[in-house]
Amino acid sequence: MRSELKKLSQHVSLLEAPEYAFPYCNTILVEDDLCCLIDTSVTDDAFHYLRTRRLDLIISTHYHIDHNMHNNHLLQAKIMAHEADFPYLGSRERFITTLGVQYFGEDLNRYLKLDKLHYEFREPHETMIDGKVIDLGHTRVEVLHLPGHTPGHCGFLFPDLGMVFSTDLDLARFGPWYGNVLSDVNDFINSIDRVIAMKPEMLITSHATGPITSNIQVRMTRFRDVIYQREKGVVEALYRGKHTLWEIVDENIIYRRFYEPQMRYFEWFMIRQHVQRLEKLGKVFCDNDRYYLYDGVRPSNINLA
Repeated sequence: MRSELKKLSQHVSLLEAPEYAFPYCNTILVEDDLCCLIDTSVTDDAFHYLRTRRLDLIISTHYHIDHNMHNNHLLQAKIMAHEADFPYLGSRERFITTLGVQYFGEDLNRYLKLDKLHYEFREPHETMIDGKVIDLGHTRVEVLHLPGHTPGHCGFLFPDLGMVFSTDLDLARFGPWYGNVLSDVNDFINSIDRVIAMKPEMLITSHATGPITSNIQVRMTRFRDVIYQREKGVVEALYRGKHTLWEIVDENIIYRRFYEPQMRYFEWFMIRQHVQRLEKLGKVFCDNDRYYLYDGVRPSNINLA
């Protein structure tokens, strides 16, 4: 697979990976007084190109391996990450707890791809928080904490370009992904709404072909509303008499089909979040690990948005 280098300004370029192709992602290269790469999971040809460049700083958008594949191969650069994701970049043991092995043990552990990909963990050096402005010379980048996908998931505002790099708020037709133990669907909704409210002139995501310069708010709203569609599917499953998490999971509301065994576990974590959210909204109650709709709550009258 090959990446394409797209110049966005004198100092800022997009290294575009094949669309929605694991374990690759789009990355942003800033070549300024300080040279910075946002995420490192580029294709082989792009990696060879980066080896010829001076890199001072790697900014990790979040701890997932399809964003950090070459962290350990670009040792001249320090790594910056949000404080909430900081622990999971440098430790395999801490990383796998976020995938749910403490719930499902070896049954899930044997499906992990990080070992097949020979992924190497590397401790980050600096933390970043929401609103931090990273001064690279002529280029200034503002950190946007956009949690939900992971606790420390971040996007970035390039104010001089009117551009937001929204990373895994990625406009995938599949919709938002929050299938880890540390994911949070409510935070995800709030993060998407934040980007919509910013009204960026240009949007780049980690996995969609870009740059995107039209219908950004409409596309981001449609992406967010997949969450509400899934939640209505959970209500419909409960209404039909599916009362345990696994019964709802096997309705295939989110993945539709489990092409790989681990998808069923990811669906479990996502369904669990929806049920817990419905509990907080006063639509659902739990009795002995079985979930029920409150009287009067039906698919025909539910409004979750």
